[in-house]
Amino acid sequence: MRGKHAIQVRSSNYGNNGGGRKTVVPNKESMNAKSKGWELQHSSSLDKHRDTPGGKRTLRKTGQDKMLVGRAFGGFKFCGWTRIGARSLNTASKSTTVGIVGCGNVGSAVAHNLTRQGFRVVAAHDVDSARLASLPPDVAPVPTARHVAAAADIVVSGLPRPPNVKAAAEGPDGILAGLTKGKVWIDHSTTDCDQTKEFSLAAAQQGAHVLEAPITGGLEALRKGRMVVHVGGDEEVARAMTPILEASYCKVFYVGEIGTAMMVKVVSNMLACVHVIAMGEVLMLAKRSKLDLRTFWEAIRVSAGNSFVWETAGPLVFKGSYDPGFTMVLQNKDLQLGYDMARKVPMDMHQMALAVYRRTQYQLGDEAGCYSPPKTYEMALNESLRAQEFDGWDYNTEIYKGSLVVSHDGLEERKESSQ
Repeated sequence: MRGKHAIQVRSSNYGNNGGGRKTVVPNKESMNAKSKGWELQHSSSLDKHRDTPGGKRTLRKTGQDKMLVGRAFGGFKFCGWTRIGARSLNTASKSTTVGIVGCGNVGSAVAHNLTRQGFRVVAAHDVDSARLASLPPDVAPVPTARHVAAAADIVVSGLPRPPNVKAAAEGPDGILAGLTKGKVWIDHSTTDCDQTKEFSLAAAQQGAHVLEAPITGGLEALRKGRMVVHVGGDEEVARAMTPILEASYCKVFYVGEIGTAMMVKVVSNMLACVHVIAMGEVLMLAKRSKLDLRTFWEAIRVSAGNSFVWETAGPLVFKGSYDPGFTMVLQNKDLQLGYDMARKVPMDMHQMALAVYRRTQYQLGDEAGCYSPPKTYEMALNESLRAQEFDGWDYNTEIYKGSLVVSHDGLEERKESSQ
């Protein structure tokens, strides 16, 4: 159809039905603010389209199309709906139903956060049914991931490794089998972004959507709703899902198309691991130099050498826990994912960090805490890094002027010595 209300949309992420270009045409009821939707028709004689690097969609318009194209590309809301180009989505609200796939540390924490904020978590599945006992009481256990997707408007998953995500997504009992038009799958797993792109394409064939949403900040921060989530995928879909994400995270950071958020996550983990290794070395240096460890820790906190890792991992070393909430085997999985992404860039520090972490895993086992490299220095030198003052320590985080800032609880202030 030609005319002033025609828009051409093409997206490499969602397919184009065999090469035909999509035209979005208002139906008879959609010409006023109470319209119920868009009708889709095919056209081969519209304005030319343009693909940008990375496959992001663009729109070309004639003078008469300017107003409508702007609305379709930017998204607009009325009657509780977000209009997204050729697609329609419910903006997440307290009436939106949510299902959980994977009920370990992440899935359980998200379910509790959503319930606490008044969202409806209606179904959950885990291959280990014992994990379902940790969920809020109103969440119904279901036998497969497909049942979760069929029962809920939004599926939230948090799974340990790419093979676990693949097993949960595919097959007659997988998430994809239960997705229908307008549903959204938000995957918090740190996983293979190429695999996620394939799932996104498969979901699009059913009119559904996929977002990658890796998280960072520590398990305790997640339980308090203080973690950061990086989001990759269609920007308008991400915007529509923001209310759900904000229930569990202090910052929802949209990065770009699928793959970009995962890059941020694995590189952030690599930087943290480099910091942990360096921290272990300098803490041992301070101990062998007869410095008081808390004094040394606080001195670095007000210096150029401070970091999130120094603020939060140092006390966990002093407590002797080494962050058991995230294991060495999972940390090394994340490091390997990041290293695999580096095809054309020298990654000397990344390779060094992976080697040290692999050695720590072999020495201490898969379930050792992710901050365990300093423990190997303690064992090698028969020197403890314990500091009893940190036994009751805890921390909180907040975003202040764009940066993640740490505050500390459970540490008694030391009295300053008289001059």
